[in-house]
Amino acid sequence: QPGELGAPDFMRVDFAAKAVIGPERTSPIRHMDDEDGQWLLQGTELGFGWTMAIHQETGRMSLSLVDRNGVFVLLGPCAAL
Repeated sequence: QPGELGAPDFMRVDFAAKAVIGPERTSPIRHMDDEDGQWLLQGTELGFGWTMAIHQETGRMSLSLVDRNGVFVLLGPCAAL
């Protein structure tokens, strides 16, 4: 489950502030790219490197968390606020 990794059930992406905001932590977006109908975001948090891809029309999101021991993949919807 995401919570076992320290990932929140819900998070907010603040593109202007270049941050992913959860209920307990804020993770800076170190790289952000807008191409081919998707946003690609990258950063680091809790010893993991992460990459998030968000489809601009549907809001579908894929997120990978990677460290030297393995990888976790999370999928879900995004909603505009």
